[in-house]
Parts: sequence; C-alpha cells; structure tokens
Amino acid sequence: MAALTKNHGVRFIDAGEDARTVVVPDFSTIGLIGHAEDADETLFPLNKNVQIFGDEVEKIEKLGLLGDLPPAIDAILAEGINPSVIIRRVAKETTTNAQLGAIIGDPSTRTGIWGFLDAKSETGVKPGLLVAPGYTGAILTGVLSVTVTAGGTGYTTPPAVTFAWTGATVLPKGTAVVNEAGAVTGVTITDAGFGGTGSPTISFGGPGTGATATATTGAIANPVAKTLSAVAKRLLAIAVIDGPNLGRTDAALWAEKLKSDDGRYLYAVDPAVRRFEADEDGVESILTRPSAISTAALFAKRDRARGGPYWSPENQTFSGIVGTARSVSYYDGEVDHDANFLVAAGVNTIIEGKELFGSETLSNDTNWRFINKVRTENAIRASLPAAVRKWRGENFTAHNALMIVKTIEFFLDELVSLGVVVGYTRYFDRGLNPNANMRQGILRIELPHENTPIISDLQIGMRPYIAAFDVLAEEIQQALGTLSIAA
Repeated sequence: MAALTKNHGVRFIDAGEDARTVVVPDFSTIGLIGHAEDADETLFPLNKNVQIFGDEVEKIEKLGLLGDLPPAIDAILAEGINPSVIIRRVAKETTTNAQLGAIIGDPSTRTGIWGFLDAKSETGVKPGLLVAPGYTGAILTGVLSVTVTAGGTGYTTPPAVTFAWTGATVLPKGTAVVNEAGAVTGVTITDAGFGGTGSPTISFGGPGTGATATATTGAIANPVAKTLSAVAKRLLAIAVIDGPNLGRTDAALWAEKLKSDDGRYLYAVDPAVRRFEADEDGVESILTRPSAISTAALFAKRDRARGGPYWSPENQTFSGIVGTARSVSYYDGEVDHDANFLVAAGVNTIIEGKELFGSETLSNDTNWRFINKVRTENAIRASLPAAVRKWRGENFTAHNALMIVKTIEFFLDELVSLGVVVGYTRYFDRGLNPNANMRQGILRIELPHENTPIISDLQIGMRPYIAAFDVLAEEIQQALGTLSIAA
C-alpha cells in the first residue's frame, strides 16, 4: 500500500482490531473507618488506607484491642469469610461531636471518609463497600431554617452570612436573599452544621446595615451517612449504614432525612446486633454492636459465593451474632409487622434474630430502589470505560465504532445470560452525533437497559374453586363402581 511507510522485505502489520473482553473489578473489598488508639502507628498510620486480608493474623493483632476497629474486624471474620479490608484509622477524640468530625474528615485534605477516594492509588484496591460502624445512626441537631427579623437597608448585593454556634463541630452556612429595595428577605441554608449547644447567632456583612435574623434548629440528616453517600457515589460503591437503634418510628424518621438522589448508594440496617465477644477490658460477655459491619460481611460473602456484585444480600443468616438489640416482629403471609414497616421506610432489618430482611436503598428514585440493581449498574459503569479505553486515540472510523459497540454487546449479553440484566438495546442516534461533534472526535452510543429487580412482593391469589367438586364426584363414582342409587 502506497499509504504505508516504504519497506523492502517482510514485516508484520496490525491489520485490525477486534472487540474487547470486559473485566469487572472487585466490589467486595470493605472500606472500614474508625479509631484504634493502641494500634501500631507504623503499620496503621492515621488517615492512611491500609489493605489487609482476614487471614493476616499478625497484622490484625497490631490493631490492638481498643477502639472501633478491632471488634469490627472480629465481626467480619465471625461471618465465616476471609475478606479484603481497607482500614482507615482516625484519631480518638474526647467528645462525640469531635469524633464525628474526625470520621467525616475534610474533602480538600482527603482526611476521614474522604480519604477512601485515595484508596486505589495508595493500596491498588478500591473499596466496594464502605462502613463507619456506630457513627451513622446518631440523630443530630442542625439549623433547619432562618427567619429574617429585620431586613435592614443598603444591601445592593447579597451580604455574607456568618453563623456563630457554641461548640459546633461544623458551623452552619447560608446565602442571603435581597430584594430590589436593598433589604434582606431570607437566608438559604446550604449547610445545616451540627454539634452546637444553645441557639446559633447570625450576622450579616456589608454593604448594607441593620439586617437581623434568628435560626430554628432541629433534627437533621446524619452527616456521616451523607458523607458516605457522596464518597460511595464517586467510588461506585455502597455504604452500609447503621440506623438509630431506637425503634421503628425513629428509624423511619431518620431514614426519611437521608433519602436523596445519592441515597441509592446507601443500604441502611436497623436494629443493632448482639455479639458474644470481649470488651476493651478483655471481659467476655454479650455486647450490643453496630449491625452494619456484620451486614457488609454478608454482602462480601454473597459476592464471593455467586461470583459478582449483582445479587442482593437478603435472606442470608448471620453466623456471628446471637440476636438483635430489640425484637423485630415478622409474620409470614401478613403485612402488619415491624419488618414490613421498616422496609417500606427504606430501612432493612433482621428478622427472627438472625436473618437479613430487605433489599432497599435510600434513593428517592424508585428505579434505584433495590440494592442489586444499583450494584449491577455500578459494575457496568465501572467496567465499560476500561474496556473501551483501547479506542481512545484511534482513528474515528466505522470499524472502530463497530468494535466499541460489539464490546458493549458482548458484555451486556453475558449479563442477560446471568439473569442480572433483563434486556438492553444499543444504537447510534444521528441527531446526537452531529457532524460538528464527530469532527471533534465525539462519538455517542445509546445504551438503554434494565437491570433485574428482586422478587419483593410475591402475591398468591386465593379464591374458591367449585370445579374441584367435579373431580370429587368422579372419584366417588369410580370408588363405588357398579353400585347405583335405588329408585
């Protein structure tokens, strides 16, 4: 070919490209955060990701005996798996609010939960399950609204809004709204804050003067759970979170505040569990422990048993617990019981003191109600980009576009065969691929698909069946034989 570099002799030319095989990454590594004050600081430095496996006994021993992390590791191992765990150790703080702040961390410095975003670069492994055992169920107080008591004058632009709140772990934030007359008419809360005592005070910056306002406080969405959902979204992971462990109504109200677009990445479970283990003084007894970490182990256990993240962890029995912190009523064939109430509120639970019940997320979009659908979608979105990366930088040709589509087809066909995707289609929409875009190397392929839901509400219709008496009559006649009724 005259278009190729001239050569006299024999050489090999890569004549074409075929579709690629999609490799699904592991979604079963558990990201675990908490404190362990007597841990080996060299092996487990503060705010660093450290990967361990469940059979690395010497490393686990160096976590020490104190804090959140040692019993959490025990709870995972008690479920009979050899897990991959990424541990993030934070400092032990002296107050509850300060400890919550250490767990949440800072997105700009990648401390606390935000540090899981660095797990892949630090350990080579990305967590698919996130847990902050014991920190997501707290019902905290924050600023719900602001009432302007005086609008002031001269505010040609919205002034800065400053909150002061004694002892607050996170100060509230808000933006002012002004009218054409230059008066402050409202404040939009952008961060409710938490951890303060008493009532917050509010002040306004320039250019105007005279504006005053008061704040109304109340129960807010748990900030640890909210942070976990934000990080899980970035990682395409699931955060398994503990409920408040107070009662079904409290659990429902707590969950309602967490329902959001990013709630699809949250799997809530309530109540807490009871485990036989040693406390920090080494005394063996039955203790109340967070249920999220044991539940995360069931996620990993099912993933390993079935070969992927496409199935709900529901209907598994716990191996490492002796019961739950409170009883949860459940009756087969009935609707009115604690378990159904909780699941209807988006809170998964434990029935009969041992069995995981529920496949719900805290999404406000019913399409992402079931946890298996979300994890299947996470797997698709995490896997396809790596598979089609091969064509980045290649010439924009019909053949290369076809190979990209074939790569997608092969992967989705396999998911359909596994029963984790109901069906799909793919097409090239000319309207979404105008010439100007293609000239810039932009190719868009549409991939409508539907992930498989679970069987959630199995309904069996019951009604009389009078035709059964025809069968009975025939049986009677056969039994009687030649006998007949006398005239």
